[in-house]
Amino acid sequence: MPNSRITSRLFAALVVLTLAVQCFAGVARADTPSGFYVGKNSGVAPKWKNGEVTFVMRRGDCQKRTYGDGRGESDCLNGNSRSQLNARNQQRMGRSYEYAMEIWVAPGFRYNGRGWGSVNYRSRLWIAEWQRSNTIKNHMYEMYLDSSKGATFEDKTCFTPRQFGKWNSVVMRVKWSNGSDGFLQVICNGKLVYSVNGPNVIPPGCGTEAKLQCKPELQDLKKPILWSVGPSLKGHGMNYRGFGFPSPFPPFPDSGITMKMRNLYVGGIRS
Repeated sequence: MPNSRITSRLFAALVVLTLAVQCFAGVARADTPSGFYVGKNSGVAPKWKNGEVTFVMRRGDCQKRTYGDGRGESDCLNGNSRSQLNARNQQRMGRSYEYAMEIWVAPGFRYNGRGWGSVNYRSRLWIAEWQRSNTIKNHMYEMYLDSSKGATFEDKTCFTPRQFGKWNSVVMRVKWSNGSDGFLQVICNGKLVYSVNGPNVIPPGCGTEAKLQCKPELQDLKKPILWSVGPSLKGHGMNYRGFGFPSPFPPFPDSGITMKMRNLYVGGIRS
């Protein structure tokens, strides 16, 4: 009889544990779209509901964890604010891929893209980025956002500030390559806005002021490529005082940014 009671209790505990695990798994799946997870450096997580990801990011939404690469740096120390999703499956050189998303930016968003100094290298606000994973200064391509030019890719306009408050489609089709067989196309709202043939894994301007997170001598082409989406405001770094800046966090609207994404896709090129 005692053994029977113990067995029943163990069985009941097992059922409760199983249900809890299933419930937790269901919540985890519901928190992000399929194939994506919240970036580990995000200061605030986006919300996933009814097929849309909503990002609400404010200045100072940063992660204190260090990058783990021995430099002792973190987003909070560098003045970076971030709310991102990362694609779960990373991409490889020599293969062809399609990246797709639809983007909605709050119509009242106003930000000039600048930091404390007068230098304006494109914009400090990124809404999508492609970089080699687990490497230093191996950023490849970014999509920038401000309320002067709108969303841009390699200085080409993807959608304008007049299109804030509307859904805008963005598609990148690419064969990642360091040879003549490579290609890269960016199509925004059905219009081809950027196209190159040939090598593309080391971006134009790597090492210049336009690509400060890309150092030619550090490029490691063997590493897989990570795609991240969502707002990321780049700070002035740990040495901000040496530049005469009052904070590592650049100026940004008090209301932050609200943007949405839907129909996120990365995989083979679709017809």
